[in-house]
Amino acid sequence: MTSYYNDRTRDIPSWEDLQQDDEDVVDISEYQYASRDHILFCVDASRSMQTPHPDQETPDGLIRGKSALHQVLEAVVKIQRSKVITGPADSVGVLLWNVNPATAPKSASGNYKPGTLVYQSLRTINAEEIKRILKLVERANGQYEEQHEDDSTPTVEPEALVEAFPPCAEGEQLNIADVLVTCNFLFRDAGTKLAGNKRVFLVTDQDQPPGASSNREPARTVYGDLMTYGITINTYFVDRPDHRFNPTLYWNDILNREDNDGAPGDDDPPDIDGLAQLADVMNDLVIRHAPKRKQFSIPLKFGGKDGEIEIGVSGYSLVSSQGKGQPKYVRMRGQQVEEVLTKTEYTSAETGAILREEEIGQAFQFGNESTVKNVLEPNWWETNAFEQEQQALADEAIRLDQERREREDDEDESMKEREKDLRTKAVAVDGAHPKVVARTRLQFTSSEVAELRSLGLPTGIKILGFQSPQNLKFDENIRHSFFLYPDESTYSGSTRTFAALLKSCLKYNRHALALCRFKRNSTPEFAVLIPQEETFTKEGGQDRPPGFHVIILPYRDDIRGAPKNMTDNLSATERQAQLMSNIVKRLRIKAGHYRSEVYPNPSLAYHYAQIQALAFEEDFDPSTATDLDKTVPKYRGMHKAAGDFMKEWNMSIREDERAVESLTMAHKRSTAVEIDEDDLADVAGAFAKGELTKVISVFYPPFIPVVSLVV
Repeated sequence: MTSYYNDRTRDIPSWEDLQQDDEDVVDISEYQYASRDHILFCVDASRSMQTPHPDQETPDGLIRGKSALHQVLEAVVKIQRSKVITGPADSVGVLLWNVNPATAPKSASGNYKPGTLVYQSLRTINAEEIKRILKLVERANGQYEEQHEDDSTPTVEPEALVEAFPPCAEGEQLNIADVLVTCNFLFRDAGTKLAGNKRVFLVTDQDQPPGASSNREPARTVYGDLMTYGITINTYFVDRPDHRFNPTLYWNDILNREDNDGAPGDDDPPDIDGLAQLADVMNDLVIRHAPKRKQFSIPLKFGGKDGEIEIGVSGYSLVSSQGKGQPKYVRMRGQQVEEVLTKTEYTSAETGAILREEEIGQAFQFGNESTVKNVLEPNWWETNAFEQEQQALADEAIRLDQERREREDDEDESMKEREKDLRTKAVAVDGAHPKVVARTRLQFTSSEVAELRSLGLPTGIKILGFQSPQNLKFDENIRHSFFLYPDESTYSGSTRTFAALLKSCLKYNRHALALCRFKRNSTPEFAVLIPQEETFTKEGGQDRPPGFHVIILPYRDDIRGAPKNMTDNLSATERQAQLMSNIVKRLRIKAGHYRSEVYPNPSLAYHYAQIQALAFEEDFDPSTATDLDKTVPKYRGMHKAAGDFMKEWNMSIREDERAVESLTMAHKRSTAVEIDEDDLADVAGAFAKGELTKVISVFYPPFIPVVSLVV
């Protein structure tokens, strides 16, 4: 994910500048990012590029040199094989120049300029084109290996490469402007499908191509056209055995680069091997990078009482777990495998009839009831049963009064008993009042479930205020964060306002407190928006993009104390800390920082290797699974680099009286346990008393716990 391509963040206007209507504005194009990679290999196929490098004598034997063209084609095969898994939506093309147009074989891709050969068009990679270049390289490698049988003859270029790419004669090399024009044509013919990062990998060993003195201006013009269309050129200059490549003679001029890459005033060419650079780039390209997919696009509100300013933002997940992916259902019959269209339907368990969407609801099981009634029974107090009973008592009282009048004997015992019961019931009914009874509702509609989850809050981010970073704690982070970028498609002017908000937070060293609801089916959460300033590498590339990190804050019940085995540890002495420091210094990574993407998941690597072998119709050897696991520590190298320091550190632990005393006390506690056989019958009682460890010690032998030292 990339953003700023132009000036530094100092050119971003502050909030006060926007209110003063200054003319400085933020370019919207500074917030752009690419998700796909499109690479065009532009390889020089001249005679010098097809000349094998000299053989090298080594203690292990003779190593025959390969030509630069041979090594570049092997790199192309490597990246295309890997992109079947790592980037199936990416595009790769192969263009060769300084090819003899009279003897070059005709290809379906065609020739754009005389002397160029489009071996593979720039389009989404597919198995057939990869198999074509793979067979060419395998054939060349076979002819190359056959030369090893006779050590007396020097290495020559395999015939397969010479026949496929016959070099042009000396003095007939192609003009560089025509080469760049052909690159532009290939990207143009690919159409708008090439949305993303577009690059040209230019490989050559000619530091002064023909016409270098007179054809510089056309080459500069074409290079400017490529840059206008967002196409960048990565150059890989190859040194000849008797000549070091000097980019200052021609290439730095047409590519608008500085004359020297070393110390100021140094006119010598830089000591950089293009093939070694290309190998390093290939190692980075074959790494499976999880795409920075957009997780949500919601409004951001701030300012005023209820958020008077509203802009659009998008959130990206910088950390994601990689999996094998969901397999697709296909139909295996026929000449081609066809994907199956899946359709889901719900049927009644009793009748088997297909149910419509309005006939299906959401119900929750409560208690031991296995079924849920379709209609809930109404509560007695919520119906007219109360009024009906009152009316029945009144009618009964009228009937008794009429019956008493009709009788002459007022002293009838049965009549008195009936009147007494009626008064009792009347008092009970008259003294009763309707009650609100709490009932468990088992069935809800989809809209009601969504309202319960959202608490009635709309989706979006609402900034509640700002505070100093001193109020934050490092451990108040419960899951991976999101990274915010402006979204100009929803609200015009979002980029400019977002940049001003970011600049103000960085200027005053503040972060924002916000109430967030990222998606429609998510619950509201409190978060902090931590600003991040854009930084650049020494080469001028972007190191960190500008934006906000959205850190989700925990609720009260999410905060718990640390386990005792993490807090009740012995602190290391200064000598022990120094010894461990020596070990860490010896075992540091050469790159200076750990790159998790370099060490892929062994299980996924094994899975991808099987898929790749199946796609290219190759035999898969299960014994190579151990070679795919790059997470196995290099024990020999570790002991060779810091073995003596490890022994010294272990000796210091054994000599520490605190550790010896702690181990001795733990051993006594574990061996002094005595338990009767009767206690084994009441395991639940032992658990309630906190004495379950005594019962466990009967089945397992005493053990000595590990004592860790905090360095």
